[in-house]
Amino acid sequence: MGSSVWKSGLKKPDHDMPTFSFQAAVLAVAACCGLTAASRITAAEDSPAPQPSTAKQPVEKGERAPPKPPPIADAKEMLELFGVDESKLRAFRDGRPIGPDEEEALWRMLFAVRRFGAAEVQRWTHPEKDVGALSEHPEEFRGEILEFEGRATQLTIEKPLPEVVERFDLPKFYRCELAIGDERLPATVYALAVPKAWRADKPMNERASVRGFFIKLSGEEGAWRHPVFVAQRVAWYPDDELGDLKMDAGLFDELSPRPDMTAEDRECFYQLLAAVGRTSAHELLRRRPQNSLVAPLFNHPKAQRGKLAALFGTARQALRVRVEDPDIVARFGIDHYYEIELDTPDSQNNPITFCVRQLPEGFPEGERIFETVRVAGFFMKKWGYRVDAPLPPNADADEAANQGDLVRRQLAPLLIGREPLWIPPIKPDTSWTTTSFAVAFVGGILVLWLVVWRLGRSDERFHKQVVRKVALEDGRSLNDLDLEDIGPPRFG
Repeated sequence: MGSSVWKSGLKKPDHDMPTFSFQAAVLAVAACCGLTAASRITAAEDSPAPQPSTAKQPVEKGERAPPKPPPIADAKEMLELFGVDESKLRAFRDGRPIGPDEEEALWRMLFAVRRFGAAEVQRWTHPEKDVGALSEHPEEFRGEILEFEGRATQLTIEKPLPEVVERFDLPKFYRCELAIGDERLPATVYALAVPKAWRADKPMNERASVRGFFIKLSGEEGAWRHPVFVAQRVAWYPDDELGDLKMDAGLFDELSPRPDMTAEDRECFYQLLAAVGRTSAHELLRRRPQNSLVAPLFNHPKAQRGKLAALFGTARQALRVRVEDPDIVARFGIDHYYEIELDTPDSQNNPITFCVRQLPEGFPEGERIFETVRVAGFFMKKWGYRVDAPLPPNADADEAANQGDLVRRQLAPLLIGREPLWIPPIKPDTSWTTTSFAVAFVGGILVLWLVVWRLGRSDERFHKQVVRKVALEDGRSLNDLDLEDIGPPRFG
């Protein structure tokens, strides 16, 4: 191919996954909040944050440049920038379900949390051990981000009134009931996204996890008052190979239908790379001992998403791709990966793209290699990469301008794996044992030939010394005489 998944003219991430100064983005959003749907809320109600000018002002000679604003300290400070200050958090009252007087604060929370970047959510998350302390000191954790795992037991779709949709850009959200911890204690999560495979208002038992903002305790005094959270999404770990690696299968719902690798694909791509880093290549191959067919990967890509496949073939290309996003390096510790172009016996010369965390020691890199490998990985999507193929000879100028990219784009399945199993070619054995055996074998052939040759010489000598002596004078041999056969000799 000659180009990586995130290069060759493909779109880079452009939202919700910052590769720039997140604080500058927050200030820019705050400065422009009058253009959003939330601008319909009055200034007195919102208590908006200061709105600094984002235009660059010239600095006079000898004048110091304005100091940079201090970094945002925690999640509560970020919430305050988006209009959820301490007064809004105090609107949530412990010891009861979400009531009508708390709905306004809930909608504001949902409006604010969607603007948190994934890196910030991870950096400000408290570990799961803090969940148990909520019942004793809820005020200490209100507005903080906590992480916990459990089983999702029920899902409900919430649809606000039209005026709420217009004010907060919130057409719908989800209420998910979970059983968390070893004791399977109940918890409620209000989320902006859940897996599409989950069905609303039906009992279920799905492995899940949440990074959510704690807002209150629901329930009466004297009993377990289960916590209530607000989150961007509820992660789903299905009971399969991918779920065992703690990969959020719900991210496949967000993949772009386009053949490009777009911003919508970025989170799923890197979370898959992070997931395969939690296992070994041999373990993945052990789970798929037989080679998979490639036809379903080409013909039914949606049905193959997240499925583990093992392929055998020839690696034609192996390129090291550097990850330049500080966000990805900080969250997953991934600063590079390798992109392999693979041909299999049943792919009919159509390449398959494998992105892996590492290569075997000594494995060659480059755009023109010829190495036999077996590699296992999870199918992500079918993507189009650019090829150096000319336009058809009969293409006119308009077609070249409008459809040139389609003509020069080839579709290939994209899979994410840990490491290929390298099967090097068999080299001639030049050891002493092999050499000795070869010499002995050749020597044996020569001895056999000499024996046959000597036997041939003996037959010729016998013919000269015996047969010719008994020949008749007229030149005939004994075989030419008409002699009577009197049978075998008789004794006695």
